[in-house]
Amino acid sequence: MPSYLFLFVMIFAAPLLQPLPQESLFQALIIIVIVSFIIPAISIGTLRLSKFISDLQLANARQRITPFLFVACFYGITTYMFYTKLNINNILFLVFAITTVLLFVLTVITYFWKISVHGAAIGGVLGFIFALRTAYPVPHFDKILATLVVISGLVIYSRLSLNAHTPSQVYAGTILGFISFYFRYFFSFKKEPLTGQMSLGTWLFPKVPYPY
Repeated sequence: MPSYLFLFVMIFAAPLLQPLPQESLFQALIIIVIVSFIIPAISIGTLRLSKFISDLQLANARQRITPFLFVACFYGITTYMFYTKLNINNILFLVFAITTVLLFVLTVITYFWKISVHGAAIGGVLGFIFALRTAYPVPHFDKILATLVVISGLVIYSRLSLNAHTPSQVYAGTILGFISFYFRYFFSFKKEPLTGQMSLGTWLFPKVPYPY
């Protein structure tokens, strides 16, 4: 999730990532992909190879506890390192901080009930994008939101069609993810004009003036 959100902001609202220099954004994206996707994926793969979990889909709810807890702790350590050692933007810090808290909450809920993590992830992305749209009128956001809504529907449908979750588990995860990100970011985003820094969105959509 952090990788998707950072890439989205980098493309469509790069000024929000200040004080990170624009020439360092791709390097920052690579670091985020490594710490938020590759390392957790390797960890879960290692658990599978060691037969600690029976499958990578984590169909058994109880087998989800340890991987979720490990990933949540790793996110927490990463969040702490970003906050204390690196000069990162508040938006990026909040992405990791909220994701960490959300993972711990999902871990606790999973002990009692198999809530959908996929639903929570897509709900979190939607919550972030809706909050950002409320604060900053970035071009083509309406089309982007429509696309994300379709993707969310496909994710929910896939989880249900695979019988991985019940409808209530998928909807609960989606709502929890949406609320966690939307309300935290809604109160964090300041409705101020964007700076004059060039966004990659102006290169992707040169005919649409970028709001300053």
